[in-house]
Amino acid sequence: MRWRTITAVVAFVWSVAIPVGAQMEPNEPGKPEPPPVDVPLEPVMPPPGDVPSEPVMPPPPPAQLQMPPAQSPQRPQQQARQTGSDVRQVLADIAQRFRLQVVIDPLLQGRVNPPRQATDAQAALDAITRQITGLTWRKVYLRADMELPAPETLVNWVRAIVNMEAQGLIVSDATGNRITSFVRNVTVSPDFEQQLDQMVPAFKTRPVYVVFYPQPMVAQQRAGQRQGQVRAEDLVALEQQRMQLFMQLPPEERQRAIRMGVQMFMNLDPSIRMQMMQEGMRWFMNMSPEERRMLIEQGMQMYQQMFGGGAPQGPPPTPR
Repeated sequence: MRWRTITAVVAFVWSVAIPVGAQMEPNEPGKPEPPPVDVPLEPVMPPPGDVPSEPVMPPPPPAQLQMPPAQSPQRPQQQARQTGSDVRQVLADIAQRFRLQVVIDPLLQGRVNPPRQATDAQAALDAITRQITGLTWRKVYLRADMELPAPETLVNWVRAIVNMEAQGLIVSDATGNRITSFVRNVTVSPDFEQQLDQMVPAFKTRPVYVVFYPQPMVAQQRAGQRQGQVRAEDLVALEQQRMQLFMQLPPEERQRAIRMGVQMFMNLDPSIRMQMMQEGMRWFMNMSPEERRMLIEQGMQMYQQMFGGGAPQGPPPTPR
């Protein structure tokens, strides 16, 4: 029965490796303590029988009580998050100020400082995206015969193109003499926008500015942290997205991703690693006998697919 133990260990290691891909966000800085309040000292009154010619003033407070408390370097950023403006309203103001057509990722939420010193649209959008981790923007040109799609639809289109690993490809439909082409990072002339309406098919010369998350899992993690309602279903959804992205990688990149994931797991704090292993073992021990049997069978099938042959056998008996 030794092969059952081996397959159970393989299955357990596999279950432990699942949450490794979920990146941990750094802890938010704690709220700074309020500055100490200087309490004025009461005047010292002389004895009743000895009245001085001049009033006796209280001694000055110590120098350390008069100095303002030093602010932590993280305090300005925390105050900016608390006193900033809604990012969606700021982007709407930028669109009105520079007469832009802006499409915002439905996942985008937060507070930022308005870029009042920005002199052009690019500088204003750069100033906004720098304040929110994982946020970026792109100029998008639609075909002349297309209507502006819904924000979620357009953001998904742009996200798919940005995350596409291929440098260039053409997909041909031989039955209808049609092709779908994609080419990454093509060098164009400075006046290419004026030539878009002369292309076949023609494109609109006015761009749409799309502000979005290239990796939506970053936005979903932050939204769950803000609401304080992170659930197991949220982690499962993130892992499904991670697995889909993993399957899109070529074989050599998959190997690199696995090595990097194992290295990241080994670089974790030992207490966190131990907690993950304890949770995995507790989950395994709480399974029903039927679920354990299914897990062992799946581990055996995975072993056969990876190494070939039958189930692993124990060591041969020692001759007598």
